[in-house]
Amino acid sequence: MTFMHVIDINVVGVFHVLKAAAQHLRDAGLGVIVNMASYAGVVGPPNMLAYAASKFAVIGMTQTAAKDLAPYGIRVNALSPALIGPGFMWTRQTELQAAVGSQYFDTDPKVVEQQMINSVPMRRLGSLDEVANGVAFLMSDEASYITGFNLEITGGQ
Repeated sequence: MTFMHVIDINVVGVFHVLKAAAQHLRDAGLGVIVNMASYAGVVGPPNMLAYAASKFAVIGMTQTAAKDLAPYGIRVNALSPALIGPGFMWTRQTELQAAVGSQYFDTDPKVVEQQMINSVPMRRLGSLDEVANGVAFLMSDEASYITGFNLEITGGQ
């Protein structure tokens, strides 16, 4: 996957959805938008330049859109999960990190998996339910005074 392909999906795609949602919610006079970022867009992990850059951009778009849309009663936040799994994306991430042959990770995907989990203070992967619960919170009335925020679901990283 090329750098521009990642940017087109993760930045340009999010921009178009954000713009369409904002137009619809402005007409309604209120609403909530939650953009999917990533902890990679907070810390800049090794060997993930395009992905990290795209998720940094999503966080920046979230912060700017929150300011622009607040006068219309629209809250805009982002969610940044870290290591979530098991599943295809988790397996693919460990395989790709192993294949790079960098100083940061082993060349065996199973060893990489353990290295990555060991970097999490809670010593486990997050679950899809934990990500969904973060989205539900940001969309709820309990978060009614939260906008421009990036909720990190990281297990303490």
